Amino acid sequence: MGEAEAGQAAQAVQAAQAAQAAQDAGQAPGKDRAPLPLPLPLPLPLPLRLVRVVLAVAGAGSAARAAGQLHLSAPAVTRAVQQAEATLGVPLFERGARGMACTPAAEALLPRLRRVQTMLGQAMLGPGMPARALPPGRGRHAVAEAAMSRHLNETMLRALVAVAETRSETAAARRLGLSQPSVRAALRQLEHSARTRLFEHSRRGTRLTEAGEGLLRQAKLALAELRVGHEELAAFRGDARAEVVVGALPMACDVLVSQAVARLLAALPGARVTALDGTYDSLVHLLRHADVDCFVGPLRGAASPGDFAEEMLFVDRLVAVVRPGHPARALRRVSVPALARWPWIGPLADTPAEAAFERVFAAAGVRRPRVDLMTHSTAIVRSVLRSSDHVALLSPLQVRAELDDGVLCELPLRLPGSERAIGITLRRDGQPSSACARLLAELRAVAAAAVSGAR
Repeated sequence: MGEAEAGQAAQAVQAAQAAQAAQDAGQAPGKDRAPLPLPLPLPLPLPLRLVRVVLAVAGAGSAARAAGQLHLSAPAVTRAVQQAEATLGVPLFERGARGMACTPAAEALLPRLRRVQTMLGQAMLGPGMPARALPPGRGRHAVAEAAMSRHLNETMLRALVAVAETRSETAAARRLGLSQPSVRAALRQLEHSARTRLFEHSRRGTRLTEAGEGLLRQAKLALAELRVGHEELAAFRGDARAEVVVGALPMACDVLVSQAVARLLAALPGARVTALDGTYDSLVHLLRHADVDCFVGPLRGAASPGDFAEEMLFVDRLVAVVRPGHPARALRRVSVPALARWPWIGPLADTPAEAAFERVFAAAGVRRPRVDLMTHSTAIVRSVLRSSDHVALLSPLQVRAELDDGVLCELPLRLPGSERAIGITLRRDGQPSSACARLLAELRAVAAAAVSGAR
């Protein structure tokens, strides 16, 4: 490749990087840098004190019996139930001479509320949480009750999330619309409830301790459950509101996720979808903290985190892609050894794409070619391929539009060893919302159609 062409390639990389900078910022985190945070949740659709009351009344079957468990008066419990019903916009209990029976809306909501209670209880048993934080001799259900009864409220949990993402009490206060002293008081109250240190303060800001990180994860999971529970009451309110957040690795953006989202929005006009792309590590962080409901792309198999579940959609086979005027297209016979003479664009390290890249050259019995650009950005790969003699191994789905339009070309070459499983990654202990379940169904349908079209 000549100097002029090398200069063009460098310019293409710089231009594509500039175009992607705002989008990619924070999505490929290092150890000291968190992924780009999503907007903080609005005030909870059901305050935690009302969650506890609703669960108690549902379990006891009457306000009077629940009052004894909650150490409240029966009128106070009745008022709290009425407040919960007014807040959610649906009746939760049918009143009768024998007590209070759950309505269908309550039956739909209760599993989510129980998960909230369990998650906040588990937060007290998270990594770094001392055993003294719990009363002695109590079972798992009592642990959950202890967590909920320690005056935890949404202000404390939202302050925890805000400080974790901004690393500053002042910045967290601005995001929450509160005063800085109010945020500090909420954090101190949270540490008192947890009976352990959750934060470390330094000149560089505020960071979470190991115990704080464990509480943060459970708190965000609980906040997400409350949001989903409120959304799933939409049918009882005559409302079609629903929200899904899906993550996408680069190869899944152009066809799988985009088409599945389009189908979902057509089927659920009231739905709102947020789609985030990023590296595997950044999406793992977002999924683990309930900032995404699932993500789509190459699966990790045995290397997948233990708290995740994977569902394979199909097996993808990479193809060699170049620009239309690439010298390789003039070869009488295209082969892997012949392509090794040109510079390559390679995948990021420790990814399924890199493993496939290595297998392709190992199967051909040739040394790995020169790789002078490694990136997960499809935009950068496209730009460099179009303006240089680089070669890249890509999924056909990743550059379908460019191949169809003739902007890029697939070389006539079979690549044994390039296979990799593509699918959906979810939290193993998660319970997808109805809208998320519909998106999963659409992803399966789009994947099946893509496989059929490739045959």
